[in-house]
Amino acid sequence: MLKKRIILLFLLSSLMSFAQHQIKGTIEPFSKDIKWAMLYQIKEGKQHYIKNTKIDNKSFYFEIPQTSSSGMYRVVYRLKGEGFIDFLYNKEVVSFTFNPDYPEETVRYSKSKENQIYKAYLQSALNGQQYLDSIQITYFKDPSPVAAVLYQEAYYELKDIQKQYQKESKNMLAFHFIQATQRYNSKTIISSPQDYLEGIKNNFFQHINFDDSVLVNSSFLVDRAIDYIFNLNYSQDPKTQKNLYKESVKNMLTIPKNTDLQKDLTEIIIEEFVKLEDVEMVKYILENHYKQLPAEQQSNLYIEKTLAKISIVLGELAPDFTWGENKQLSTLQTHKNYIVVFWSTGCSHCKKQLPELYAFLKDYKDVQVINVALEENNKEWTKLIPNFEGWENVLGLGKWKNTIAKSYNVEFTPTYIVLNANKRIIVLPDNYKELKDAVSRLK
Repeated sequence: MLKKRIILLFLLSSLMSFAQHQIKGTIEPFSKDIKWAMLYQIKEGKQHYIKNTKIDNKSFYFEIPQTSSSGMYRVVYRLKGEGFIDFLYNKEVVSFTFNPDYPEETVRYSKSKENQIYKAYLQSALNGQQYLDSIQITYFKDPSPVAAVLYQEAYYELKDIQKQYQKESKNMLAFHFIQATQRYNSKTIISSPQDYLEGIKNNFFQHINFDDSVLVNSSFLVDRAIDYIFNLNYSQDPKTQKNLYKESVKNMLTIPKNTDLQKDLTEIIIEEFVKLEDVEMVKYILENHYKQLPAEQQSNLYIEKTLAKISIVLGELAPDFTWGENKQLSTLQTHKNYIVVFWSTGCSHCKKQLPELYAFLKDYKDVQVINVALEENNKEWTKLIPNFEGWENVLGLGKWKNTIAKSYNVEFTPTYIVLNANKRIIVLPDNYKELKDAVSRLK
C-alpha cells in the first residue's frame, strides 16, 4: 500500500510539473503581413524572450508552465510600429481579441480576471477623468459657480470609481496597477490653465511606489516616465523646450532610490532621445545622469555605442577616419559630395548593388565614393577592388569590430551615407533605391 501511495504521489507531482496555462490571442481584423507572434516577459522595463509561435487562422496561443512567475507579459506581432500588446499573467488562462492597429484601445479579454478588472477600471477611470477635464476646460472659458459645483460632484465620483476598483482588486496583481494609475486632480476647480498643468506635473508620481517590485517588473514605470518627460513639457521656443526636458529628466531620475532602476530608466530615456535624434539631450543625460551613477552601474561600451548612434544624424559631421597613405575624410576637398559605403565581399546584396552604383555614378562627376569593405582578411577584397577604380577603397579589417564601422554604428551591409563638401551628413538612405533618388537630387 505504501509503495502504491508513493507511486501515486510521484505521478501527481509529475503531472503538476507539466501543467500548463494557455495564453491565446485572436487578431480581428486580420492582416496578412502578421505571421508570427513572440512572447516576452517584462522585467525592469525590458522585454525578455520566452518563445514564439506561428499565427494560424488569425489566432495564436502559447502554453507556459503554471509555475511561471506572475507579472506583465508582452506579445509582439510586428517588429516595427505599434506591434505589441501587454497583459497581466497571474496563474490563470489568458484569452483576448484585439485590432492589430489599435491593440491597447481595442483589446477585449474573454478569460483572465486580472486583465478584465484592470481593463474595466481603465475604461471607467478614463470616462470619469474626461468628464472632469471637460468641466475644468469649460470653467477656463466661463468661470461659473455651476461649473464649480459640477466639478466637485465629478471629482468625488472619480474618487468612488478608484475606491471601488481598488477594493475589488485587493490581493490581485491588478491592484498594484490600479492604485498607481490614478491621476492627480485638484479637490476644487482651478481658474488658471497654467496652474492646472503645474498641478498635474508637480503631482504626476504621487500615487506611484517606485519600490513596488510588481511595477518595477513591468512596462508601467517606463510608460509613466516617457509620458512625464515628453507629453507634459512643450514649448515652441527650442531653448525653452530643452530646459523643460532637462528639468523633467532631473525630476524623474531623482525619484527612484534603487540604483538598478535609476540605471534602467536613464538608459530608456536616453534611447528615446536617440530616436528623436536629439544629440544635445543625449549628451546632456550621459554627462549629468548616466555618469553620475555608481561606477559599477556604468559601462564604457554603452557610452561608446550611444555616442556612435547619435554621430550618424542628419546635419552632424561624419565621424572622421584615415586610410591609405595619410588620407583623411575630413580633409578631402576633391568633390562637392561624398558617399561613404560600408560593404563586404561576403554580402550578396553588396556584390550586386556596388557595380550598379559604379555605373550609375559615371554621370555624376562631383560625387566621390569612400568604399569601406568590412573583412576578416584581404583575400577576396584584393580581387574585387579593381572593379571600382577611381573610388577611395578602404579595407576595414576586423569586420563588425572595425573601428570605422563602430564609429558609424554599422549594423548591416550595404550601408550608405551621403555627405556634403563639409562632410556633414545630408542623407541617410535606407536602401539602394533611396540612395539613387538622393544622388539624382544633388546639385
